[in-house]
Formats: sequence, C-alpha cells, structure tokens
Amino acid sequence: MHRPPTARRVAAAMLGAALTALWLVPIPVAAQAQAQAQAQAKQAQEQVLTWTAGNSISEYVSAPTTATAGPATLVFENSTETGNTMGMSHTLTFDISKPGYNHDVDVDILANPFDSNGGRYEVQADLTPGTYYYFCKINGHTMSGELVVTDDGGGDTTAPQVSGNVSGKQDADGNYVGSATVTVSANDSGSGVDSVEYEIDDTGFQPYSGPVTVDDPGDHSVQYRATDAAGNVSQLGSVSFTVVESAPEDTTAPDLSASVSGDRNTDGAYVGSATVTVSATDSESGVATVEYALDGTSYTQYSGPVTVNEPGEHTVQYRATDTAGNTSQATSVSFTVVEPPPQDTTAPQTSATISGNQNADGNYVGSATVMVSAQDAQSGLADIEYSVDEAPYAIYTDPVVVNQPGAHTVSYRATDSAGNTSTPKSVSFTVVESAPEDSCPDSDTRDTVIIGEHDTGVDNADTGDGCTINDLIAEDATYPNHGAFVSHTGQVTDKLKADGLITGKEKGRIMRAAGRSDIGK
Repeated sequence: MHRPPTARRVAAAMLGAALTALWLVPIPVAAQAQAQAQAQAKQAQEQVLTWTAGNSISEYVSAPTTATAGPATLVFENSTETGNTMGMSHTLTFDISKPGYNHDVDVDILANPFDSNGGRYEVQADLTPGTYYYFCKINGHTMSGELVVTDDGGGDTTAPQVSGNVSGKQDADGNYVGSATVTVSANDSGSGVDSVEYEIDDTGFQPYSGPVTVDDPGDHSVQYRATDAAGNVSQLGSVSFTVVESAPEDTTAPDLSASVSGDRNTDGAYVGSATVTVSATDSESGVATVEYALDGTSYTQYSGPVTVNEPGEHTVQYRATDTAGNTSQATSVSFTVVEPPPQDTTAPQTSATISGNQNADGNYVGSATVMVSAQDAQSGLADIEYSVDEAPYAIYTDPVVVNQPGAHTVSYRATDSAGNTSTPKSVSFTVVESAPEDSCPDSDTRDTVIIGEHDTGVDNADTGDGCTINDLIAEDATYPNHGAFVSHTGQVTDKLKADGLITGKEKGRIMRAAGRSDIGK
C-alpha cells in the first residue's frame, strides 16, 4: 500500500490548472515541439532509486544512500528475485514526523512476493535537498536508513554492483543434472540500476529479465553486467558450470526389510514388548518415505523403531516410496507379545556342606572342603559368592578347599537375575595337621650309615616317613647275589641325592662300602 506524496498532489492540481489554461490559449506548432522536447529531456534526467528486500528483517538487501533534488522514480521490490524465499511482507515507508528529516515525501509501500504485482512497485516523488528517513513499519522489523539529497546532482560516477548465482540439482562431482539456473542481481546506491544484461557462452549480450536456465549438456559460462541511470557500466562478471544429462528414469521401487527384537520366552513370544525396525534402500532416485501399519490400521510415516507392548498377536506392514514415486509392495512381520512375569523380589535359597577326614575331636585333618548350593524359582540364579575368614567375596565356581591349619569361617551368599541377594550365611570348622605315617616302626637308628662291617661316616638321616638311610638300604634283606644288592644301593642313593639328603661324595662313600661288603654273596 502507498499514499501519494502531499507535494505530488499539489503539483498535480497546479498542472491540471495549467493544462486547462493551455486549452484556452492556442500554442504554435514549434512551441509545442519545443515543450515536448523539454518534457522528454526532463523525464530522461529523472532518477530511478531502487530499494530491494529479502528474508532479513534487520536490513534491506539494497538501498540508495544519495540522490539529486528533483523528480525521481522510487522503486521498491520484495520478490523471489531479490532473495525473498519465505513469502515475507515488508514496507518502504518515508517518515513524515521524525525531527531533523525532510517530511515532504509521503511514501508507504507494502510489498509481498505473492501479491498481484509480484512484490514490485514504482511511485513518483519530487525530492528536495536534505535527508529523508525511511523504514519498514511492520512490527518486529528493524530495517531503516537515510537518503541524502543534494541540489547539485551529486555526480554519480560509480558503476553498479552485480553478482551471479548458479542453482540446480548437483551430482557428487558438482555438475548440474539436467539444467542449471543463473540468477543475476545488481544494485546501485547512486543513480540506481537502469539495466542488466547477460550472455551465454559468448553468444552476445541480451537484456536480463529473470533467472536464466541452461539445459544443454556441457561446459558453460554466463557473463553479466549492469548499467545505472547515470550511464556507468559495471565490470563484467561471470559464472562457469557444467551441465550433465539426467539419469535414466527410475522405475524400480525401493528394497526394504524389517526385524523384530526384544526379550523372548521359551515359546518365542516377546515378553512385555517387541520392537520392529524397518530399513529401506534405493540405489537410483533414493528413498523418499517409509510407512508402516499396525494390525490393519492406516499407514503412518515411519521415523524410527516401532515398539508394540500390548499383549496379543500382532502384524506390522511396511512399505517405502522413492523420490521418483515408485512404491514397494507391502511386506509384513508377525509376532506375539505376552505379559511379563511378576516382579521377582525374593532372594535365592542357599546352603553349604563341609566334607573331609575328621579326627576324634571333629576337626578336619589336613583340609576341609566346603560345597555351596543355591536355588531361585523365579528369575533364576545369577551367581554365588563366598568369603574365607572375612576376605573379600569371590565368585563361587567349585568347592572351596581350606588346608591351612586353624579355625576357619566360610561365608556365602547368592544373587538372582532380578538383583535380589540372599542374607549371608556361614559355616565354621577347624583344620589340623595330619600325623605322618611311620613306615619303619623298627627303624635302624644308628648315627651313621653302616653296611656290613664298613662305617661310611655318612649321617644316618630320617628320610621323612620314619625311615632312615640304613632302613632304605636294607642290608638284612635277601638278595639273589652281591651285584643285586649293590644295584639296589645305587637306586636308593640316587633318590637320596636327588632329594638333597646326601651329596655326591656321600653317595660315593656309601657305594664303596656296599661294594666291599659280602651282602648277597
């Protein structure tokens, strides 16, 4: 919306009166031609001042900053060509009350890319020297600026600013598939943009009136330039790009699959809930949408795994559509959901037994073995733990053997799959050392090893089971011959030496005494 300036209304009235007077007074043909030429010259000298707006609510895309006093065409464009892709309305409003500014131009233009003018308006104004304040009056918009008007023309010698942008669908190599669209924009803060031109691949410049589409496959270059009302021409700009042919038409529907997950019982039913995950792929135009339907209901957009927790039998149907519009055949998965079992709040039952050789006092001789058992009738047993003599609990896997002499306590507990842990229980017992068995009750306890009449001087040591070295040599035993006795003595001394009970020298002394004896002869 705009209101004609007050000054313009007064000028129009005066012009009307003058025209009426002209009708009453004949004008020579030469004078008429001169007046027409002067009018055309004045019209040619009029300025075109252009404001443009886009998606921003904080500033105009472009706006003039200076102008020359006198007639001017004010252009306000808020369109897709100027960058408004959101359909947002803006105004160009000249302030007529703000102190310190000119108030003789009353302009109030409302523009929208989708209005009847496509967002572009022109009004005429007569500018006077000074400064005009303009702004967008839509609530929340902070777009504003100043226009300084001089009475000497300002001498516009600055060419317009011009730029180009390429848009379209691109492949992985950056090529434009099917076509590329070049959009050229220009602005001039002085006398205003008068014209924009472009050419494709050096084929000659032509007027630019809107985005240019290039669909011929190959490498291309689009040049562009702009000229302002003062005749200044911008530097030549250009954009280069490659157009490739579109891929063959996609007539193949997407591939898709689904899986069901969740906790299952022994019958294969899902306990508490089942989750259906759908996946789809399309190697040509790509997947556009995936849909699913539960138990015959209407299809719904699939955005993530679908959880079904209502007990009973269920069927989930699913399908996918690619960007070319091909829809796959509906596929389905079926499953059963059952109620979860009651919550387990009962800890396992535990017990322990002790085994081993006991003496008359009930103590365990040598070692005691503790066997722990546990049962859980609901969620099932998770693990069993034990502790010997207040040591940290350890996982129980096999019976626990305690062979350290002394009094002992073994504690035990069990935890089920629901996390319930039993109250610790314990068993106590005592382990004592076993008395060694005396293998030689009538032991030869002479101080040294004596074979026959020969004293070796080797200490007659106890071998550990109540037998001495003399006992093991057994000179009183029956041998088939003397050699057999010597061989037996050699075997005994080899073991004694290996066990560290005699040295090699002592073995030699014993063997010499055995050889000199007459045992076995």
